[in-house]
Amino acid sequence: MKMTLLGTGVRTPFVLHGLAGSAEELGLSEVVLHDVDPERLELVTALGAHLCKEWGVTFEVRSQLDPQKALEGSRFVFSAIRVGQERARALDEELPLKHGVLGQETTGPGGFAMALRTIPAMLGYARMIVEVAPDAFLVNFTNPVGIVIQALSDHTDVRCVGVCDGPIEMKRSVARFLGVPGDEVHVDYFGLNHAGWIHRVLVDGRDQLPDLLDRYEELQLAEESWRLFEPELVRSIGMLPMEYLYFYYYRQQAVENVLSSGGTRGGQIAALNAALWPALRERIDAGDLPGAETEWEHAMDARDATYFSRERGEPVPDAFDDRDDDEAEMFEGDGYEGLATAVMVAAVRRRKVPLILNVPNRGAIPQLRETDVVEVTCLADEHGVHPLAQGAMPDPARALIEPIKEYERLTVQAAVEGSYDAALRALLVHPLVGSYPLAKSILDDYLSAHAEFLSYLR
Repeated sequence: MKMTLLGTGVRTPFVLHGLAGSAEELGLSEVVLHDVDPERLELVTALGAHLCKEWGVTFEVRSQLDPQKALEGSRFVFSAIRVGQERARALDEELPLKHGVLGQETTGPGGFAMALRTIPAMLGYARMIVEVAPDAFLVNFTNPVGIVIQALSDHTDVRCVGVCDGPIEMKRSVARFLGVPGDEVHVDYFGLNHAGWIHRVLVDGRDQLPDLLDRYEELQLAEESWRLFEPELVRSIGMLPMEYLYFYYYRQQAVENVLSSGGTRGGQIAALNAALWPALRERIDAGDLPGAETEWEHAMDARDATYFSRERGEPVPDAFDDRDDDEAEMFEGDGYEGLATAVMVAAVRRRKVPLILNVPNRGAIPQLRETDVVEVTCLADEHGVHPLAQGAMPDPARALIEPIKEYERLTVQAAVEGSYDAALRALLVHPLVGSYPLAKSILDDYLSAHAEFLSYLR
């Protein structure tokens, strides 16, 4: 069985590791990597093939610059593209901050700019998949995940699903705190990508959420990710919020923290990657693949060590010491790559697996449209992915989700129609903007900074 990975970034080895653990179950024979950047494609393919050899996998890892040839005959396609690469992300985050608005990769104006650059490219890939691999299932990691899946679902015939590791990490965190294996915990989750809540936690058929809310201070001590939210806030909502809701519940604080940090996460990642690619080039040209692996691990350590630091108001170190962690710790746990592989295994092995995914609503959240892409608990099997009914959103969730969803709809419209007016209305309705002069200033800044990619907006 062949699968294709569109986009070869620094996280590709994690995807290959997830595939390596399920290669036998999947009957996987080859993984084809494609990227529009020939050098990145070459370097990541070399590093990935080296790692797969270390892991003893039997599938072939190869590169293909021609997207049609890369996709032909694939059973599954993973998408992880970044149009404009790290420099574009840095601009996405920097420009709104000039206006006192959050700059973040997926949330608010940053996610908006990324979506406008990304949707046309993803629509092109999706139509190519339908043409040369009509039975393929597209598993999308490309951010902003929910908006991209909305565009693909509305405007192509490709079979697709969006994956994000945030909700599954929330579930694992709760399971650890309760002292229960993850597979024995069922969580009901609803919302949109990077804006959702756990609203029920079942263990042996009994809802543990009330107890978790009562013991939220203990949960914070045990699991760092929950420290973003004050217990009084969480108990007033009556649900467990995913971490990106910090940008809404603590909007001004997040902006002030980023501004006082002296930079942005996008700029930091751009600097880390700018150092990594030449290091990989040097090591691989010298035939030192173990050295390339070490360089890559060091860069990944640096990324992980500073995740959410700026937004929290924590110091961001300029340098990082090498760790002595072994390979098992580098690849400990399964993030979005494990979630994507689980979708594949459910389809190939005809299993029914509960997963939290981005899919068309189909009534899972009654206050939203049938075709709205939502992030909810689903059942994955050989027939695809089926959203499970979550019931009506409580008022605190509805008040936030409805304007964000309208922003997503308008952003897709803007990208598909090339409409400046729809793009402006998208920013205007977003809860983090909500001002016409502000929305227009941010949009015009993006059109100037990203002229290469956004000239289609009229």
